[in-house]
Amino acid sequence: MPFRYEELVTPRGRPYVRVHVSGDIDIRDAEEYVAKFLGPYLRRHVLSVVASGTEYTARARKHLLAMNDAGPHATVTNSALVRTAINLMTRSQDNPNYRVFADELAALAWLDEQEA
Repeated sequence: MPFRYEELVTPRGRPYVRVHVSGDIDIRDAEEYVAKFLGPYLRRHVLSVVASGTEYTARARKHLLAMNDAGPHATVTNSALVRTAINLMTRSQDNPNYRVFADELAALAWLDEQEA
């Protein structure tokens, strides 16, 4: 399963959803992800930790980018290649509620500063 979800709290006490992302993401996986954030996790703060080697199909990328009404979302990956791919995916979105980080502590600090 490419997505694993955990409900946690930031250092300042803000609830967020930590999503572990790995493997190959196809359209079914993307649909499941979007359903979570249009349902039980609607407008929640999100920290996605993306493993090196994670890949998204074109249909999955398109579906994920079409997601509206999302809360602040920080993505963390150690892989420069994955960061570049995510930045390319999201470049046209120009979304101030979304940022990519190389460090999880920096991502959590950013999430803590975002409005609900």
